[in-house]
Amino acid sequence: MISMTDAHRATWILVGVMLASACAKMAFAADAPQSPPDMTRGKAIAERWCVSCHVIASDSNATVPAGVPTFRAIANRKGQTADNIRHVLMMPHVPMPDMQLTRGEMDDLIAYMDSLRDAKSGPALLPKPQKGNQKPAIPYNT
Repeated sequence: MISMTDAHRATWILVGVMLASACAKMAFAADAPQSPPDMTRGKAIAERWCVSCHVIASDSNATVPAGVPTFRAIANRKGQTADNIRHVLMMPHVPMPDMQLTRGEMDDLIAYMDSLRDAKSGPALLPKPQKGNQKPAIPYNT
């Protein structure tokens, strides 16, 4: 029979408590109501993460690397969808940073990009909010 020292036992108890705490946090987060996508929060995310490489606003006179598309160009790409944008955000390309955004933050960023979309580009990237207290159903291909 293998005997554990008190230090080993305490370490395993601590690991168990930390795992239980993490699982509880994830369970509560999954049940927490999400607010509808918000383009103002999305613009703030873009200003924090994206502005060093992309022009994020139409009225910007920022200088960015050559060949990097503007947010307006990305939003108005032919066939652009929210799922396409989510995929790029989840699986970024070099030199794009791995931002580790939550689904809500991604939806906020997509809502901001939706505000830059031209009518001729096709339907909105995200469903429009429903009347009343209902939030829009946001489809996820998972």
